[in-house]
Amino acid sequence: MSTARLHLVTDHPDATGQETAGAALWDVPVPLTGANTAPPPFPIDVFPRWLGDMVTGVARFTQTDPAMAGTLAVAVLSACAGGRLEVEPVAGWREPVNIFAAVIAGPGERKSPVHRAMTAPLFAAQSTLAEAMRPRIAEAAALRDIADRQAEQAKTAAAKATDPHKRDDAAAEAVAAAIAAEAITVPGLPRLIVDDATPEALIGLMAANGGRMAIISDEGGIFDTLAGRYSGAPNLDPYLKGHAGQPMSNERQTREGASVDKPALTVCVMAQPTVLRKFGGNADLAGRGLPARFLFALPRSLAGYRAVDSDPVPEQVTTGYARRVHDLAATLAEWEDPAVVALTPEAGTVRRAAAEQVETELRPGGSLYDMREWGNKLSGATLRLAGLLHVAHHPADAWRQPVDADRMADAVRLAEFFAAHYRAALTTIGTDSAVENARYVLGVLTTKGMTTFTRRELHRRVSRRLPKSDEVSAVLAELAALGWVRHGPDGRYELHPRAVAEDPGSVDTLTPAPNDDVSAAQDAREAVNGSR
Repeated sequence: MSTARLHLVTDHPDATGQETAGAALWDVPVPLTGANTAPPPFPIDVFPRWLGDMVTGVARFTQTDPAMAGTLAVAVLSACAGGRLEVEPVAGWREPVNIFAAVIAGPGERKSPVHRAMTAPLFAAQSTLAEAMRPRIAEAAALRDIADRQAEQAKTAAAKATDPHKRDDAAAEAVAAAIAAEAITVPGLPRLIVDDATPEALIGLMAANGGRMAIISDEGGIFDTLAGRYSGAPNLDPYLKGHAGQPMSNERQTREGASVDKPALTVCVMAQPTVLRKFGGNADLAGRGLPARFLFALPRSLAGYRAVDSDPVPEQVTTGYARRVHDLAATLAEWEDPAVVALTPEAGTVRRAAAEQVETELRPGGSLYDMREWGNKLSGATLRLAGLLHVAHHPADAWRQPVDADRMADAVRLAEFFAAHYRAALTTIGTDSAVENARYVLGVLTTKGMTTFTRRELHRRVSRRLPKSDEVSAVLAELAALGWVRHGPDGRYELHPRAVAEDPGSVDTLTPAPNDDVSAAQDAREAVNGSR
């Protein structure tokens, strides 16, 4: 584990790290960060080459952390296989493979280009299914129209009948015609993916599409909806039951209502940290266990180190990815019942060892104890990931063979990645705006080399984020209370020598030093543009 990038300095370029003789001594400041290590990088090698190359290519082209494209790749696999594949580790336990994920990144981190590149094949498959369905829709609509007219004519004839015997026969014919017309269902255009939907509309979409639906959005509007922005008490059933695969219905949407016997909902939201705080900090949502169902990824920001011109994703990589995802989504969309895949004996051994380790870490003092609400679901989430990786490695026949030990081990590694990032997400959720502003101002002071300064000089530097002078004063008071700044003898503020970071290119001065990988750690100039 790398330590925080901090060292002592003096005003001289040949500083030795000792404070200037005669200067007042500094106390050790209170840290402004949570964990002192960055979450681990995304393990791209769990994917087969056709998918790993796409994740790497998109990350290089967009100059983003591969954790962003990698998490979306998992969501895309879930959109294809969710509701169509189940993993059976032991008799009586069948785990669906649909997942909930959230990518948390600040504004301007190129979430939309990554989203567009990774989800394009799903929209293409949706168009293919729609074109194939249009003739059937037209035929059903014509038959329904004919049947409705016949039923109306029969009803009119029954109403005009004067002979009691003929009237009874005409009434029976009218009822039979009405029943026959009602039995003709006009299907809608198939949907695989949507950007957003109210909970009520989501139930209808899932009912009309075999119980399956994927919400993959490059905005955090879903979190706002679930946190009650548009409704004081949003209906969480589509999400809670859609994740677990439990039957659900909504009698409020239409007179007949909409019901789904075995729902399979995929969710992947790309949101900003402020949205995460509202979502994760909502006591009602936490009480019902919704945030604990999400796999979080917090990609490292590469802003300031991105190449201006980067190589596009190779055409053969894009084509191969598009073809496999398109074919997988279009093929599985036609299924009605899910396939069940077992584990090989060796995979079962890997699963049991991982599950036992999870139980150990859930004990007091364990790494999962403080996040038990999420850790209790980790073994099931690992199986879901194993099923998705199994599909990725065998897109043509995953349902005909068991999950092997390699895929199970890869799923354990991927689950460890999400566990570490969930822990980092908890730190983000628990950080209030005052701490965020203090961290931002401290970053500005260090990156701009402002070892001494006045309040007005600082205000000019941070006026876009903190336009009011009292906001700057409040932050300075916070930093002074934590020991990062103090008043000097000349009336100017002084910056703690420890706050001068080695890396002047980032205002995130208190994050861990980069290690050898791009995701959450690597120097972008090497990681995104270099070889895999």
